[in-house]
Amino acid sequence: MEITDIKIFKIKQRGALLGYANVIFNNSFIIRGIKILENERNGRFVAMPSRRLRQEKRAYRDLCHPLNQETRELLTKEIFEAYDALEEKEE
Repeated sequence: MEITDIKIFKIKQRGALLGYANVIFNNSFIIRGIKILENERNGRFVAMPSRRLRQEKRAYRDLCHPLNQETRELLTKEIFEAYDALEEKEE
């Protein structure tokens, strides 16, 4: 599977949430709402779209996610590259 497009939506206010990413695979499948986050403990990372579980107040389950570490690393790398390119373009 190939990532064919990534759209980044930056958040103006600074905080843990830096923005969102929509990722298109093979020009035929899209994942919307991947969060781009940064904090002191974990650094910069991505969080897949999720929903809150009914039984638990603070428990969430990813709606979609990579099935292996290699795919997760590729997705994260590509999202960060697109985010950094947008940052450079805005400067």
